[in-house]
Amino acid sequence: MAQTTMKGKVLSGSDNMPLPGASVIEKGTTNGTQTDFDGAFTLNVSNESSVIVVSYVGFKTKEVAYKASDIIVTLEDDNALSEVVVVGYGTQKKSDIVNAVATTDLDKATLSPTSDVNEMLRGRIAGLQVDVGGGTLRPGGTSEILFRGRGSIEGNISAIYVVDGIVREGGIEDIDADDIQSVEFLKDASAQAIYGTRGANGVVLVTTKRGKTGKVSVSYHGFLTTKKIERNFDVYSGQEFAQLKREAARSTNADDSYSNDEDVFSAIELDNIANNRFVDWEDELMKNGVVNSQSISISGGTDMTKVFGSLNYFKEDGIIPTSSYTRKTFRLNVDQKISEKFSVNFDLNFLNDDTDRAANVNVITTSPLGSAYNEDGSITRFPSGEELSAVNPLWNLREQNHDERGNDFVVNITPIWQITDDLQYQLKANFSRKTSERGQYLSSLSSAGDDVRGIARIENQLTEGYLVENILTYDKTLGDKHKFNATLVQSIQEHRYSRTFTEGQGFGSDDLGYEGINYAIGNITVDRTEDPFNLASFMARVRYGFMDKYLFTGTVRGDASSTIGEGKNGDEKKWIWNPAGSFAWKIHNESFLEDVNSIQELKFRASYGSLANAPSGPFRSLFLAQGEPYIFDGGTASGNSPSTVLPNPNLKFERITTLNLGLDFSILNRTLVGNVNWYDARTNDLLLKRGVPSTTGYTFSYFNAGEMQNTGIELGLTANIINNDDFKWSVSTNWSNNKNEILELYNDGEGNAVTEDNTYNYYVGQPVGVIYQYEFDGIWQEGDDFENAAQANPESALPQDDLRPGDIKIKDVNGVDDEGNITKGPDGKITQEDRVFIDPNPDWFGSLSTTIQYKGFDLLLDFYAVEGATKVNPFLNTYNNGGTLEGKLNGVKVDYYTPENPSTTFPRPNADSAPLYLNSLAVRDASYIRLRTISLGYTLSDKITSKLNFDQIRVYATATNVFTDTDYIGYSPEVNIRSTFSNADTGYPDAKSFTFGVRVKF
Repeated sequence: MAQTTMKGKVLSGSDNMPLPGASVIEKGTTNGTQTDFDGAFTLNVSNESSVIVVSYVGFKTKEVAYKASDIIVTLEDDNALSEVVVVGYGTQKKSDIVNAVATTDLDKATLSPTSDVNEMLRGRIAGLQVDVGGGTLRPGGTSEILFRGRGSIEGNISAIYVVDGIVREGGIEDIDADDIQSVEFLKDASAQAIYGTRGANGVVLVTTKRGKTGKVSVSYHGFLTTKKIERNFDVYSGQEFAQLKREAARSTNADDSYSNDEDVFSAIELDNIANNRFVDWEDELMKNGVVNSQSISISGGTDMTKVFGSLNYFKEDGIIPTSSYTRKTFRLNVDQKISEKFSVNFDLNFLNDDTDRAANVNVITTSPLGSAYNEDGSITRFPSGEELSAVNPLWNLREQNHDERGNDFVVNITPIWQITDDLQYQLKANFSRKTSERGQYLSSLSSAGDDVRGIARIENQLTEGYLVENILTYDKTLGDKHKFNATLVQSIQEHRYSRTFTEGQGFGSDDLGYEGINYAIGNITVDRTEDPFNLASFMARVRYGFMDKYLFTGTVRGDASSTIGEGKNGDEKKWIWNPAGSFAWKIHNESFLEDVNSIQELKFRASYGSLANAPSGPFRSLFLAQGEPYIFDGGTASGNSPSTVLPNPNLKFERITTLNLGLDFSILNRTLVGNVNWYDARTNDLLLKRGVPSTTGYTFSYFNAGEMQNTGIELGLTANIINNDDFKWSVSTNWSNNKNEILELYNDGEGNAVTEDNTYNYYVGQPVGVIYQYEFDGIWQEGDDFENAAQANPESALPQDDLRPGDIKIKDVNGVDDEGNITKGPDGKITQEDRVFIDPNPDWFGSLSTTIQYKGFDLLLDFYAVEGATKVNPFLNTYNNGGTLEGKLNGVKVDYYTPENPSTTFPRPNADSAPLYLNSLAVRDASYIRLRTISLGYTLSDKITSKLNFDQIRVYATATNVFTDTDYIGYSPEVNIRSTFSNADTGYPDAKSFTFGVRVKF
């Protein structure tokens, strides 16, 4: 058929305005044209069966079948390009972002049944690590986040949170996930520079929901969760532990014979062994946890007033008895328009929470050979008999309590004056107040309080802060080529933290608990701490765009921090400047790509900036004194003594200088969308510790020296494989790696470079926190050459002249020449130089998730992986965690050596002492892959919900931490359990969970 013509117009679907320069291509060919100024086009096509493909940057591509004339093609906004992203002190279209700014999918994140928003974000952003190694996983626990590795050794490493434009002190535990509209992450120096010294380690921007014009909308979200402990190990059963005790006692006998059971076990234990009657302490002490979360919000407004309000209730009963957390929050966000020029935003947030902290529950090391209860059903105090005086963990559970009550209050007021169409002034004012009271009582019958007739502790904390910022913004577009934006900020912030800790001992009665601390008749201790922090700042940022192709940003911020000393001789060190710049090139808007329909976005980014990083706490540069009572004239007098830290008035900021190169892309009609970033961050003038002679009366001093480097690559990809009305399938992944290395330390008194500091574990060429340990080389066996073993050499650091089968074998790695230099290769003895460096940091970490939607159903599978991480496992080397194989405590079941079972992996038990070099055996690979989330949901159709007068009804079921594949022995490869004889809040078992939830909107 002869060639024919198609004529028409291309319009914007949002306002029906013409789109000049839109691409019109005959499908399957290179034949095409562009629309004129009025959006009109004329194209000669092959025949009447032809289809044209119409595309325009920022809009979704559309295909149109043949029609001779009067074709009207309406293009809808492509939200991926027109999406507005918060970047700090304003917003930008996602397509115009110049820096490394990342967003997260909140729908996926909020499927995690936790009160900790950070925990929800793990694996959602490339380059973001979430540290759950402390008390994070307990009910009410909070975690730490780390951007792009550790940028400091003794300085601040924490990212900051900016909530609705206000820099927050501490975390964001007072914010309910259902109140969050979006979360953005500023990852490179140019993006972070607007927050200066506060933002040097990363910035988390949290935007809460606000009211919208229209009818009042009510939303409800509720879910119930059950949790069950997850572990990949067994402890010794009753008979197995009895045999471990026998083997440990046997090792101490010169003739290698077994001791009589009467000499090894108590009478109670002998009776239980004879009758095969044992205690499973995990069954006795652990339980299933339960989470109950209920949230309701209301939103609506007019052109003059918009309101969002919410009430949220969260309750978790933990898997360890006495551990629970209850949180109640209230939020009110009001946007009030006063006139065409004036408006004000008002935000109010309240939190009330109660935390019951887990008592010292010991389910691993308590002997299973004893009895948990007396014959009358009461709890026995000493399960194995008083001669073996380990206290029943059920007894301690009953005889102690530890809880905390807190209240948070945050208010923001932001008046806005639109001076002209292009010029706006904002005044941001914030006040926050957080109080908490923690009380603990260890009764006179508890194992910790019995010798002092009870211990009561009360800790009161108060945190107050205010922030005032004056913000002037100028935004101007000149023609169709020039876009200009300038922001000026003046800021002042004050933060004050105070703590009072009181401990009393000796009580006539346990009835009042810690509330009766004033009745203490024994030792009374009071400790008072106050840490003020002040910051004054000025900031200027300029953004310029040319022809929607070339984008530039320049930023400088000056900060004066109270954490830095005055310096000497008028050398002002408090003020520091943070400059940064960035450039982006929208390659897809260049003429040489205008006919390439497979590319929707291709943007190159480059940024460079130098930010100062402050010490992690105040008073690092000052002379400090502490209370020190002394005896004078027969009585006690009040006095003070210097602290152990030698003051350094010349202490200054560290400086982190970062180069970031990035590429954002979207191809094949947005079938594949992603970004890649490479960065190199150098920290100079590192804040370090250095020992000082004891004759000075001090222990160490803080000073600036050296250099550290973090380099890494981050990749984020989303493949929209199928995308039609009834069926959608997408796969997303992010991948990150980071290499951390100390490049330089300092010089000694003679100008020679110091490359290692064993006191504080600083080593040039190694990462911060490197493991420096002997290398495990198996277990000594019968027939080995013990006489010539390096470990038996009298010149070894710890010579073993009684080396025998079952001992740990250490690899002879290095030698030392006559001048003290390390030589590669064995030298026949084990010395300090045979220790090897092991990087604990992962080689890479990342996530992979897939989402399938079919009509009203949706399915999410989410995997998270960490490869190449290494930890020292306390279950394998510490006495308090049963790792020393002495037969005194139960522990993780391992294949230990006996003459009848010559194990090559674990040493021989010994009742007298722990195996030498046990720490080397505990260095273990902590890599893992976890199916973190499976979630299946169903959303009722619009037809059904409209009949019920609802906007949305959705139900879902989610399984979390479904399985973890790892060789690391423990409750989790991420968490090292607490020392079982410690009350420190350092480790809580991870758990599998199953959740059922409902979302309703009307």
